[in-house]
Amino acid sequence: MSLYDDASLIQVPSLYKDGLLVSTVPEDRSGDFVFSRGSNLAATRVNSSGFIEKGYENLLLQSNTFSDAAWSTQQSSVTNSQSGYDGTNNAWLFNGITFNSRIQRSTSASGVQTFSIYAKSGTYNFFRVRLDFSGGYYEQYFNLSNGTLGSSAGSTPIDSSIEAIGSDGWYRCFFSLNSATTFVRIYPASGNTSINGAGSIYIQDAQINQGLVAYPYLETTTASVSGGILEDQPRLDYTNGTPALLIEPSRTNLVNYSEFFGYSSWNTENGNQIVTQSVIISPDGAKNGSKLETTSGSDGQRKFWLQQNVAIGSPHTFSIYIKQVSGEINTGFLHITTGANDTFDVSQAYTATNEWQRFSVTTASAKATVARFLITGASNSQVYIYGAQAELGSYPTSYIPTYGTSVTRAKDLCTNSFATASSATLYNSFYSTEVKTLYILDQLLTIAVGENKLAFAFTPTTITISLNGSIVADATGTYDTTALASIQLGNDNGEDYSESPISGFYVFPSVLTNTELNSLTV
Repeated sequence: MSLYDDASLIQVPSLYKDGLLVSTVPEDRSGDFVFSRGSNLAATRVNSSGFIEKGYENLLLQSNTFSDAAWSTQQSSVTNSQSGYDGTNNAWLFNGITFNSRIQRSTSASGVQTFSIYAKSGTYNFFRVRLDFSGGYYEQYFNLSNGTLGSSAGSTPIDSSIEAIGSDGWYRCFFSLNSATTFVRIYPASGNTSINGAGSIYIQDAQINQGLVAYPYLETTTASVSGGILEDQPRLDYTNGTPALLIEPSRTNLVNYSEFFGYSSWNTENGNQIVTQSVIISPDGAKNGSKLETTSGSDGQRKFWLQQNVAIGSPHTFSIYIKQVSGEINTGFLHITTGANDTFDVSQAYTATNEWQRFSVTTASAKATVARFLITGASNSQVYIYGAQAELGSYPTSYIPTYGTSVTRAKDLCTNSFATASSATLYNSFYSTEVKTLYILDQLLTIAVGENKLAFAFTPTTITISLNGSIVADATGTYDTTALASIQLGNDNGEDYSESPISGFYVFPSVLTNTELNSLTV
């Protein structure tokens, strides 16, 4: 008989659905944990493929209802139930009748966003997409005969692309921009820059999502629809190889553009750097990583920074993902400066590799309202960068993407009403990124970097603790263990959060022996 057969609750993070983390034992579901984070999509995790997974929305309503009731048809007609790119009959035949034929509808999206649509040639091989904003527009032609970009007009988009979907002539076409868009217009085109005459194309599944790339399509009707990491979804994080539950406090990313490094709030010193947007697969698995290159000038002048007026508390932490390309970054990736004279409060050097790594630095300074986030390097150096974050706190939490304004991730809460006896044993396994001190009742423990397994048996008068296969405390005293009517993982009533992802939590209704405790934690 296994020791685990005696457990009254076993939680090994693996099964979940929105708002619920399922425990293996007990089978009647009384040990399941209710999970909540609030109504936002700011949370991320590292998934089983090793990529950062985000939440996202399709902000374009009636995304595949191109009829006149949902979109306005101008000198054109649309016919549904056409063979689509995905094997359905959900595509539309879009037929232009005369000059300037189009379909259009109003929309409301702001910041960094990407419009996408699936399209296939009919009697016409081109089509045009136009997105309007107050005082201007973005316009892009797409060639559906050979899968190439046509001409663009108006404001310059951040990026444009056309990608073949299958072998039946379908393409997904998109471009990203940074504006408050108000209108979408789609035109069949007789040629590049030409919207004269009568002709047709096929279209399906339009979308506007925040970010620099088009995310998997989500169908909408009268309201936006969300995908990826949802509001109250438990986050099983695979950063350290095995799934572990992220339980984090509320944090705000004060960097307004965490991925769009071409925006004007990111600055170069004396024009000695070049930023190229969306050139490499980033840690989130999409082609939205940027390249930072140095050009001329002395090494000491090679600085790339973000300067923002932010309410700096104490402490706060800056972080960014970096991957080496060539040359040497020799002064340090991350500095924080405060005040008008660029006084360095923290200067910490790192070494980049040809793998993506997240670098961070923490400062205790709270003496100014201007912070600078710097990357400095030697002559002719190149690095890839992604995911900048500045947050109030003494350590970096999971990445919070931003697309034009600061974003707050709500705190995680994971609770159940499972009662524990006043004499029992608890087990917890978790990963720590640093050496730290842990208190259990009146006992003080030192936790090492890496995976830690801890079990403690308690009564109202005794406590015995095993850590990583050894008894580290065996004490007597007076302990209040009479009110153990519920369990909260990773925090104390939504405060005093643990920094360590939880990979296992067990309850035993009896006081285990020292040998049994060590067998659990070895």
